[in-house]
Amino acid sequence: MLLSKGLKKGKVFSGNLPGLDKAGMSVYSLIFLRPNGAINAFCNQCTREKTIKMKSYLKHLSVVLLAVLIASCTSSVKKNDVINLLPVRTGQVFRYIDTEGKIIINPQFKEAGLFRNGLALVQVFGSKPMWGFITKEGTFALRARYKEATVFSEEIAWVVPENGAPEAINVKGDSLFTIKAAKSVRIFHNGLAAFSVSADSVSVKWGFVDTKGNVKIAPQFSATGDFSDGKCAVANSAGEWGYIDTEGNVSINYQYTRANGFVDGKAIVQSGKECGVIDEKGKFVINPLFSEMKADSPEYIIKQNNKWGWCDGSGTITIDPQFGEAYPFNGNELAPVKLGNKFGFVDRKGKLIIDAQFDAALPFNGKIAWVVSKGKGGFIDKDAKYIIQPLHDAVSEDLKAYLQTGTSAYESVNTDYFDVDAIVNRLKNDITESTVAGLSYKSPMSLIYRKYKKSEADFIKNASEHKIISAERISNDATLDFFLLGTPWSEAYNGKMGFSYTLKPNYTHTGFSYRFMLTGKGAGNEGQVLRLLETALKGYSKDEKHSNADVTILQSRFQLLVGLKQKGMIIVAVYPLTPENLQMIDLNYGDGTGPDSTTLASDSAAAK
Repeated sequence: MLLSKGLKKGKVFSGNLPGLDKAGMSVYSLIFLRPNGAINAFCNQCTREKTIKMKSYLKHLSVVLLAVLIASCTSSVKKNDVINLLPVRTGQVFRYIDTEGKIIINPQFKEAGLFRNGLALVQVFGSKPMWGFITKEGTFALRARYKEATVFSEEIAWVVPENGAPEAINVKGDSLFTIKAAKSVRIFHNGLAAFSVSADSVSVKWGFVDTKGNVKIAPQFSATGDFSDGKCAVANSAGEWGYIDTEGNVSINYQYTRANGFVDGKAIVQSGKECGVIDEKGKFVINPLFSEMKADSPEYIIKQNNKWGWCDGSGTITIDPQFGEAYPFNGNELAPVKLGNKFGFVDRKGKLIIDAQFDAALPFNGKIAWVVSKGKGGFIDKDAKYIIQPLHDAVSEDLKAYLQTGTSAYESVNTDYFDVDAIVNRLKNDITESTVAGLSYKSPMSLIYRKYKKSEADFIKNASEHKIISAERISNDATLDFFLLGTPWSEAYNGKMGFSYTLKPNYTHTGFSYRFMLTGKGAGNEGQVLRLLETALKGYSKDEKHSNADVTILQSRFQLLVGLKQKGMIIVAVYPLTPENLQMIDLNYGDGTGPDSTTLASDSAAAK
């Protein structure tokens, strides 16, 4: 039975609620009590659990991102090309200037990237600042209509429409394919792009797709770099790093604390707390002796005793570690370093050529370098003469990333897509007119043991609901708990030994229940799930009288389905169609007056 048939409309059940799971109140109370203080207590508990999980996730995510951004062994890069159109910000607006300071594209952008293959990624102002791509004339080649976007790499960029999934486009803006399952994606390298999917509530798994949208390497890595020279650094579930080839085969075993991309047959890795350089076979060509390393081809920036210097390709120190910070030469004569709290520039012998006088500085871009003094920035030449006067407030993050590491600030995007179909399709596949997940109300417990790989020890015998699926990942933003409802065991007192339990003969289950927990993009879309469910199930029709904005009730010839939405949660319970169950619906969700066509249909079916 559900609850006492004597329960009156609007009355809160005051007895002990059966079958409390770890989340709080039973599914019974969720479905058959009005959303009052009792149900709110359950929902508050769920909210607290989700808040804790979300804080844990955000903490985990921030740690991961921080580790990537300030990893002690940074990526190897090749010599940079000269940037001729420089995105600079004055006030809140970006413009593009040439290397002499002349305005080429007027101030108008909220954010501005570098030109690559004739296009630059920019963000416009507005209530919903969107991203698009402009030409060197300042006109939009691809209008600003994306919530997020990456730069083009190998003639493909990733874009995210509002409420959409990551989509690959070509330079004409044509859609190539979409990855609905992706939580995030990164730009293409060596014909492969890394993408992530949710593994559980706090972690993700990474895999790779090719330029046709085919999953070339299934998500299985806890972290990953990008492919270069046919190899990619990846981390296993234990956090150990190794390398795979473009087929996903391990080419260098998992053994490093951190590993970075190959360039010209060499890669920086971290072993324990120290960094070194390996060849393509994993052999050290520079032993791990430095606390941090950054590539500055053909040399390396190194850190020892909390000071920065340089070594050559064999590990021999060429400039003694003596600087608070150091950025690459990038093939130029001078490199920016920090002495005390000011920046200057040294030559390849470590001699200070431009005195330490600036608050900030970037590596040379051809013949000029960005410097900041007294809050304003401009560009100087190698004699410290201003070529472009210090009138600007900043250069773009994309220019910084390119000059410092040879990368872009816009190499990844996150999905804006909630996969409601994943939830609805799960229910469509599970629920027929008379069964749930392949089970009937008479399915023996022995069948459930086999189907869900359970034993008696997995169940609380005196409970009235039993979780048989826990936190199954349905999509990036949804997990599923699945419950069996009822009390299949008889309880007998054994004196001092406590209670013993035996399965009831000819037992029938009370019902089944799904609980979907929604996070991320799913939160706030609970109603969308219920609306789609109204017409998704074959053989079911909506009970208009008892349904409302928060409750959807469906009926087939044999079953009654109750869908309930709360913040961050959806409950879908399925019961046999009986007069008692319909009475409970009428008491808790109907007005209790007038003819009830649903009840009449039930009585008619029962009479047969």
